[in-house]
Parts: sequence; C-alpha cells; structure tokens
Amino acid sequence: MTTVDVTVMGAGVFGLSVAYACARRGARVRVIDPHGVAAGSGGGLVGVALARGRAETAADLWQGKAVWEVVPAGDAAWMPPSPTGLVVRDTLSALIHPRRATRALADAVVALGGEVLTDGPAAGAVVWATGWAGVQEIGGTGVKGQAALLRYDAVGQPQLFADALHIIPHWDGTVAVGSTSEREFDETYSNDDQLDGILMRAYAAFPVLAGAEVLERWAGVRPRSRSRAPVLGHHPTRPGQFIANGGFKIGFGMAPKVGEVMADLVLDVHDKVPEGFAT
Repeated sequence: MTTVDVTVMGAGVFGLSVAYACARRGARVRVIDPHGVAAGSGGGLVGVALARGRAETAADLWQGKAVWEVVPAGDAAWMPPSPTGLVVRDTLSALIHPRRATRALADAVVALGGEVLTDGPAAGAVVWATGWAGVQEIGGTGVKGQAALLRYDAVGQPQLFADALHIIPHWDGTVAVGSTSEREFDETYSNDDQLDGILMRAYAAFPVLAGAEVLERWAGVRPRSRSRAPVLGHHPTRPGQFIANGGFKIGFGMAPKVGEVMADLVLDVHDKVPEGFAT
C-alpha cells in the first residue's frame, strides 16, 4: 500500500471494526498492533439479562425483532437447575467466538485492500483503539477476566447464564465458560484459583459439563472507561487524532455500529457519536 488514508492503532474488535467500515467506503487502511490480532480482550473465549418487568421493556425497545420471556425450565440436559421452575429465554443474545470473530474481521480488512501489521508508520487520520492501555490514558482502567474453553459438543444450543456465569457453545464443538471480573490484579495474562472457582460453579450449575476436558485457560484485561460507556470521537489528549475505546463487556455487540459512526467522523467529518459516548 503506497498511501494510507486511515491508520488504526489496535487490532481488537473496535479497531478492526473501524478499519473495516472505512475500507468498505474505499479508504486505504492500515491497522497496527505490536501484539497482533486479537491479543487483548478481543481474543477471549466468552463474548458477552427483575425478569417479567424486563419482558415489558424488551417488548417496547426490541420492536418485535427479538423476545424476552419467562418460561418453564423444562428438563432438557442443556438447562440450568431452577429453584422456581422458571427461566428467562431471550432471542437477542447471540453466540460468538470472540477470537475467531476478531481474526475473521482482520481477514476482511485485508480482503478489502487494507493492511494489518505489527509494526509500521502511522499515516493519514489516526484512530486509537488500544484497549485497556489506551483507556488508562483518559482516566479509565482495566478489569481482568479469566475464562476456560471446554471440549463439549452443544452445537445449536443457546448460551446459558446462571450464577453470574456465561456458558457459550461454539460451532466447533467447544463451550466457553466465564468469567471473572477483577478490579485488582498483579498478573495480566495468568490464571489462578479464581478460574478454578468459576469451573466449580459451572459444573454445579450445569452438570452436563462435569468431566469435560479443559482445552484452554484464558486471561485478559477489558478496557473500562470512567462512565463504563464506549469513548468515541476526537482524542482528548492527542490533538487531531481520534479514539474508539472502552467497550466494557459490550464490545462485540457495539462494534459494528462503532465502526460506522467512526467512519462517518473520520472520513466524512460527520459527527454521529451519541452524546453519552462522546469524548
């Protein structure tokens, strides 16, 4: 690539979504991340609802495109035990393998003529999407999470949530279990007994997983802004540059729209950033 219109610093889901949205509009895009694609929280295993009251809210906000309802638990194997005999079912929560999704997004950027590099010069408009390291520059912090990947074939089953655990079946015959939420930590990418506790709770809540082989133990740090909301727009400490960061626990759900909003701003100088997300 001889010239570059947009350089995105960071190859996580926010950075790659911005790069993809810009590339789709014809911009020449370069993504730079010294740690590679999906090296941070975007390379994780678990993508990340008063029940009847929320059903009424969902009916209003989701406009018939998805359903939130309280239903009998039933006796299927892929079902958490319920003391009340009831569970919440929703059709909005999606299944995703964060690491594979992020890498697929990087491949899409390259297919559109972009570059995804571990080193190189920044050129053109610069967008900072550097995860928890970048969010610390603007007064945010990082929250560590630990998760595990199990060999268990639950293909076609929905994700489950109980005892503050997310159980996500993937289409490759694995199941992700997580995660912790650690405000204080010493080792960024190490696992400890907190993950063992997660697994014990998972086996208790979902007995079908007991005995499943643990394929991988993962740890990473998620970016959390002071408001918890994503931070989008002109970079507050880097004049003339931009930021797309801080999608704490909602990154994959928000990323497609974040990409479009940032492309509007960076390429068309059209600011559509929601007030609660603006820098």
